[in-house]
Amino acid sequence: MALLPPDPVYTIRNVDNSPVYCLAFSFLPGGLERLLAGSKNGYVYAYNLQTNRVQQKIKVGQAPILHLIHTNSQLITQEKGGIYKIFTLTNSGYKEQHTIDNDYPGFCRFDANTKLETLFVPDRESKIHIYNFSGEKINSLVPENDSPKLGDPMCLKYIEFPNDRPLLLVGYEAGWLLLWDLNTSQCISKLQTKECPMSVDFHLEQQRGMIGNASDVIQIFSIGRKDLSLAHKLDVNIKNPGINKVCTRNDGRVFASGGWDGHIRIFSWFSLRQLVVLTEHRQAVQDVVYSTQKVSFWNANIMAAGGLDGAITLWDLYNNNKK
Repeated sequence: MALLPPDPVYTIRNVDNSPVYCLAFSFLPGGLERLLAGSKNGYVYAYNLQTNRVQQKIKVGQAPILHLIHTNSQLITQEKGGIYKIFTLTNSGYKEQHTIDNDYPGFCRFDANTKLETLFVPDRESKIHIYNFSGEKINSLVPENDSPKLGDPMCLKYIEFPNDRPLLLVGYEAGWLLLWDLNTSQCISKLQTKECPMSVDFHLEQQRGMIGNASDVIQIFSIGRKDLSLAHKLDVNIKNPGINKVCTRNDGRVFASGGWDGHIRIFSWFSLRQLVVLTEHRQAVQDVVYSTQKVSFWNANIMAAGGLDGAITLWDLYNNNKK
């Protein structure tokens, strides 16, 4: 007899049932643990993970919040239409410090190197711009003239390889995945994928990554340890097509996908087999994130998912070490 899917440890209804486009955990000094939800109505709602209630409402703009990150002292948001805002955390809340207006109509989420305080921002014509946290452009990644036609960027993933080798994976509209060396601003490897990539993630210790797209296949790829070459490894089939987000857990044991069908699928990195399908959401899942440390209320690393149904589900899955 098949095991039934587990229940979430908690389900939050977003304020006014506003659709959730992005999520980020925040662990601040003093033990404040929060989950931030970027919403369709232009607000970021900060939920206290001790009470699971809204602790703060941050008005960012009028457009949906497509992506956000939180550092120890800053909140960075991305609005639909290409507006990025950098807020500084103060004793009374968040103060907007800088704005980047890129006039980019796509849905590609930015990424960041939080150690060096740099942002990787998508733009038209296959370009990626690099800004510092003061909103100043410091570089751009532009494909060579002899590169294949790439189209607009669709997904990004910053990776820090050993020996201070910072890399950026970029998936493009025409189905290409490029690996950029950020020290030289040069593309060092290319991989033609089967579909337009919608989301990409990579686990450094596993030396493998995955690509979600509009099809019923998750593509697994590798990056060579010596030559940093991209290679397609195999395909993982799913029942219903369409993936908005793929996300690996830090420990390299499992990874997740959030689908157009509202399903969250959990896979084993060891076997690449599907472990469970979570069907709590009633509309498309827009984001799936893992906490970088244990949430004290559950004494576990928590997975959070948010969707167009206005629900945020919190999960404790396959965590055996809870000491």
